[in-house]
Amino acid sequence: MAAAPAPALTDEQLERYLAHVGYPRERHAADPLALVTELMARQISRVPFESFALHYSQQRVVSLDLDALFDKIVVRRRGGYCMELNGFFAAVLRRLGFTVLNVGARVQVGGGVYSGWTHMINLVTIAGQRYAVDVGFGRDEALIPLPLQHGFEFTQVHPQRGRLEHRALAQHTDPAQRLWVYSSQAAPGAEWVERNAFSEVEWFAEDYRVSNYHTMFNPTSFFVQNVLAFRGVLNEESGRVEGLLTLFRDTVKRQMAGDGEAEVVETLKSEEERVKALAKYFGVELTPQEQRGIRGLPSELRG
Repeated sequence: MAAAPAPALTDEQLERYLAHVGYPRERHAADPLALVTELMARQISRVPFESFALHYSQQRVVSLDLDALFDKIVVRRRGGYCMELNGFFAAVLRRLGFTVLNVGARVQVGGGVYSGWTHMINLVTIAGQRYAVDVGFGRDEALIPLPLQHGFEFTQVHPQRGRLEHRALAQHTDPAQRLWVYSSQAAPGAEWVERNAFSEVEWFAEDYRVSNYHTMFNPTSFFVQNVLAFRGVLNEESGRVEGLLTLFRDTVKRQMAGDGEAEVVETLKSEEERVKALAKYFGVELTPQEQRGIRGLPSELRG
């Protein structure tokens, strides 16, 4: 039985996306791994990881339809959360000729406890090696493709480090279980913090519909409870991410390579201030109708 074809971008959609992130074909690296690495940096820096659709909206519904994602990310210049960003990025990579496997992941929610399968990661095969490519995890995400190699370590934004291991979780009742565990370290000598864990089992669109329904409608969902955003700061000369910009509720922070801690850029006191910050730092211009969507929600800034 032939495999069902994955939804595909048109040539026009691909070219418009590449223009949107500032990486047209004539600038593409000849080496496939370098191409994915550079495209990933531009995606992270241009397309924010954010939860705005669940707050600044009259419907508060997130669609995973590919054309809807194209309209949201490229035409309306917004971002989204993991299933939106990684789902769309997977379609971009497939259109560029890469083999991509969509898989599910658990997120470490504190105290060594992992969530259900609420996260999405792409596994991209390059020259026979699988790489984890995640452009939808936010502040602590890996900023480069991670080869599936036990013990692989790398620098995220200096001095922050990342590590990938293939092992059991403390939560497993069967110690023979194995998942790929991604951890980060704020600085040399600091504690390693587990961030997420994923398998190499393919997920179908039906699996993500279940996960997406929980993420956008469950009142305990982190994204339902919080207005948040993240994007990278791109060094145009090196083509690498050299800084991180985050918004969480009422606070905007920035951390550049070499900084010990993130600095507070702004503390927002009202919705008017937050709407301006979304445009200033994340390039998201909300319509008046979208701005009214947050009225009465617990996440609204009331001054």
